[in-house]
Amino acid sequence: MMHTGFSNLDGFLKKYDKFVISTHESPDWDGLGSELGFRELLGLLGKKCIIINSDPPPATYSSMDTAGVLNVMDGDFKMPDDIGDHAHVVLDTNDYENIGAVYYALKGRLRDLFIIDHHEGGDEKFDSNFIKAGASSASELVYEIFQYYQKPISSGTALALMAGIVFDTGSFRYSKTSPDTFRAAAHLVELGASPVAVNEIIYENNTLESFTLRSMIQSSMKTLCGGKLATLMLTPEMLEKSGASFAEGEPSINLPLAVRGVQASIMVKQDLNGPVKVSMRTKGNLDVAEIAIKNGGGGHKNAAGYKSPLGIEETYSKAVSEMEKFFK
Repeated sequence: MMHTGFSNLDGFLKKYDKFVISTHESPDWDGLGSELGFRELLGLLGKKCIIINSDPPPATYSSMDTAGVLNVMDGDFKMPDDIGDHAHVVLDTNDYENIGAVYYALKGRLRDLFIIDHHEGGDEKFDSNFIKAGASSASELVYEIFQYYQKPISSGTALALMAGIVFDTGSFRYSKTSPDTFRAAAHLVELGASPVAVNEIIYENNTLESFTLRSMIQSSMKTLCGGKLATLMLTPEMLEKSGASFAEGEPSINLPLAVRGVQASIMVKQDLNGPVKVSMRTKGNLDVAEIAIKNGGGGHKNAAGYKSPLGIEETYSKAVSEMEKFFK
């Protein structure tokens, strides 16, 4: 049976000719890859669109965005004069506010909103958008949308979608990796998405500063609950000392799960002048999406996060207390 998201999207696209595409703040490879893919699809459908994000992509992403279409709403960006004629498509988050500054700049100014996402939470949005919580990534969903419309995927877009899938599946390790994920990946490779190139761009393109930051984050690690829970900190002071970017530190949340016996990890983090955030990762049936949703965030069963209104130390104590309940 075909997912209702396809018919929802079909109806939405038929109503409008101009679109703004956005993804969540601090965009990752999946959010960006799905944006680039969806932009190409809209062009093939005869639509006009513009990508507007709140934050810049990782520095290594320039090899994906060869046409320079990823606009960042900073001091140099000029909003189109006809912005009110556009509808909004948001990818890789079902929380509209999670797109950051773009939300505050465009809220109430655009004609309509449509969400393409694969995260848990926001159940009231499932019936009118394209939210498939069982999918591995937003990039996999955009691949499926290409197939639905029977439109060709260029080699550059195949690479971007493949990178999004690889990133959000942890190189096909996470629980949402399905036979459909592998079928999509195989087809994208046939279309020119080199697995070697994807691996090099995502995992073998780190700066020396990022390694310095990673060492600081790892040195902050504590183990609790008999070694089952690991905690990490990413502070503004670490960013200043290392010279690395906030985005370069975020993947460190996954490192403790490589330690034998560790079943869950928390990273409490704060960018320079940014809000305090919590990232959570688990193995098995430990569901952190529920914790994230309760705190106004979202994510997956084994990978989720949220913003905190508290200071970094208070947030740490609260996050640990919530995670310790898994082991009592």
